[in-house]
Amino acid sequence: MSWLMLIATALAVVVGLNDSYTLRQPNHFLQDALIASQGRQVRDSHVVIVEMDDKSLEALGPWPWRKTAHARLIDRVMQDAPLAIGLDILLTSPDAQDPGDDKELANALKRSGKVVLPAMLQSDGGNPLTIEPIGCLAQAAARVGLDRLPVDEDGVSRDVYLHEGLAGFEFDHFSLAMLKVGNPQHDFAVPPGRPEAEELPHTPPSGRWVDWRRSHRMIVPFAGPPGRFRRISYIDVLTDSVPPGTFRGKYVLVGTTAPALGNLYATPVAAKGNLMPGVEINANVLDSLLRRHDLSPAPAWLNMALNLSAVLLALVGMAFLEPLAALLLTGALALLLPLATVLGNVLLQLQFAPAAGVLGLGVTYALWSWSQLNSATRYLIDASRHLRANVNLAQTPADNKRPSGDFLDRRIKALIKATEHLRDLHQFVSDSLDNLPDVTLVCDKHGRVRLANAAAARYFNATAGTALSNASAVALMRRIQSPGDQRPVITSNALAGPPAASVVSARDEHAHDLLVRRVPSLSAKGQHTGWILSLVDVTELHQIQRQRDSALHFLSHDIRAPQTAILTLLTLRKHSPEAMTQVQLEERIERHARKALSLSDGFIQLMRAQSQRYRFEPCDLSELLLECIDDAWEACERKQIKITMFRGSPEPFGRVDRDLVSRAIGNLLGNAIKHAPSHSAITCAVEMHAGDWAILVQDQGPGIARDRQAEVFEPFSRTPSSVRADGAGLGLAFVKTVASRHGGKILLDSAPGRGCSFRLVLPRATLAPVRSLQD
Repeated sequence: MSWLMLIATALAVVVGLNDSYTLRQPNHFLQDALIASQGRQVRDSHVVIVEMDDKSLEALGPWPWRKTAHARLIDRVMQDAPLAIGLDILLTSPDAQDPGDDKELANALKRSGKVVLPAMLQSDGGNPLTIEPIGCLAQAAARVGLDRLPVDEDGVSRDVYLHEGLAGFEFDHFSLAMLKVGNPQHDFAVPPGRPEAEELPHTPPSGRWVDWRRSHRMIVPFAGPPGRFRRISYIDVLTDSVPPGTFRGKYVLVGTTAPALGNLYATPVAAKGNLMPGVEINANVLDSLLRRHDLSPAPAWLNMALNLSAVLLALVGMAFLEPLAALLLTGALALLLPLATVLGNVLLQLQFAPAAGVLGLGVTYALWSWSQLNSATRYLIDASRHLRANVNLAQTPADNKRPSGDFLDRRIKALIKATEHLRDLHQFVSDSLDNLPDVTLVCDKHGRVRLANAAAARYFNATAGTALSNASAVALMRRIQSPGDQRPVITSNALAGPPAASVVSARDEHAHDLLVRRVPSLSAKGQHTGWILSLVDVTELHQIQRQRDSALHFLSHDIRAPQTAILTLLTLRKHSPEAMTQVQLEERIERHARKALSLSDGFIQLMRAQSQRYRFEPCDLSELLLECIDDAWEACERKQIKITMFRGSPEPFGRVDRDLVSRAIGNLLGNAIKHAPSHSAITCAVEMHAGDWAILVQDQGPGIARDRQAEVFEPFSRTPSSVRADGAGLGLAFVKTVASRHGGKILLDSAPGRGCSFRLVLPRATLAPVRSLQD
């Protein structure tokens, strides 16, 4: 509604003031400046002025002069064969002192056949009346033209009407009459116009308004200030002081220029106090018609269209642009209107009046600014009330002070304080989100990331949480899949579903066990606006659970079995002493006790490898491998196995926990000795592997099938009894744990009948132990 009122008001201002008297002066100011700036050269003009100047007054005496002087002048000018003569002198009464002068002048007019005489407009008792030359002169003249130069309300003469007079008795303007005499066959360019009925500002005795008809209004395009056209003194023509041929092919205007004779007008091109004679104004009209350089006022509808288009364009800009851009647009349009006036003047020869459009732009911008200010004020009031009513804003002593300034300033300051509180609250929420240990993404309904915390940036290998903005959560989490069907747990269809919370288990490409939580986020109005996605790493929890299960399995089965066997042997000895000798009993009890001790020791070492703090120190891996080979010498001797070590790169240093790595190498050697046949060989070496160090232990045992190789590194796993000695399966699990905690890995290359090649890969540089997402 406010926009409709604004548009209606702006258009009403333009329409109401488009042709009003109020804005004529601003329009005249611009129009006069344009006319004054568009002067032209008239040296080659066909218009010549014969002036009744001070020199002629001094020679011929005071005005009025005898008509015989005018007759002689006409005869002299006709000797040069001019196109037409305009005798711009009022000859409306007979000569009482010299009656013969009228006849002599009439004869000169007849002889010439090219003289135009002026008629004038006069008021008679309130009735407009045209005063023509006396009968004999009017009949002898070639034409009679109305010599009327309208004067605007500010006293400046700017235009003429080419057809004017009482209804049914219209005259051509004096200058147009001269053109028609000079060249009757020529189609002179007459500015377009329509008849206008003017009610004269007086009431005749009859009480009826009298219509004065005028049409074809022409704005006079003045050639320049007074004195542009060639002037020849009246007395010089009479005394034959003018060279022959001066008036040949010319339009000769005869009129007064002496200030004492009056007939002077203010014009747009006349400087202050420098008036222009009426005969020179007629010369400007005549020359512009000859050159087809006429200037007409723009039609009212076209002028209104120009002004309305500027205002409407400003309104469109105000509806879509920000305040500064709207201000610049309004200013630009206010400058373009005068520019359009200049272009219309130069290109179309039309004179526009842009003041109504400029004023309309000003009124429109003022009303729009008021409307915007009023809307902003109301918003500030409502927003401040809403914030205080619905948001828990912490109050400070400064908040209780009444703010200074006017009404709007107080509202703005109140909203600024509320905004500062909200900004602090937002920062608190942002910091809280960023410091959450779990990966958290805040997305829109389509899965586009809006916020991401530091844990998410680390998990998705981004420089910061802001780097994930506008990324697709579906694309980011495409490798987080359900363990059962190996399908992504976050899909576009899932996000497009109803806003319901869910928790699912998943695994990522790094074999981390995750809980994926999906919670809908709602607006203040309860509308579904997006999702909050979080990834909780439960890998360590699952590992602890698996370790607990393994420990329970170990305690309930592996370590319980040898103890049960010992109790069984003792029971058998008690009830059946003859079943075995004392030596056999002791040997078997010793074997089962050592097995239980070995299982306990292996289990404890595995737990230590998984949980204790590592002590890293520089170590020569070749020397460490040699020490482990020396420790295995006795076992090799019993099975007649030869161990060969190949030295690779010199000084293979690494930062390791010496004790744990030594035990891991010992486990690999012990495993190789157990499975290698007697009189075989074991190969050891420290070699380069993808930029890291690899400790190689290669045996000639029965080998392991490829589909069973991953199992040998799991605790309590056993290969078939035909290829595996007794044990709980903790040795290789220990090796895998030590390698992982050092940032390395354990590799196995084997096949049935080819033996096994184990490589314990350790980094060359110091690396922190691998951590889970929660670390």
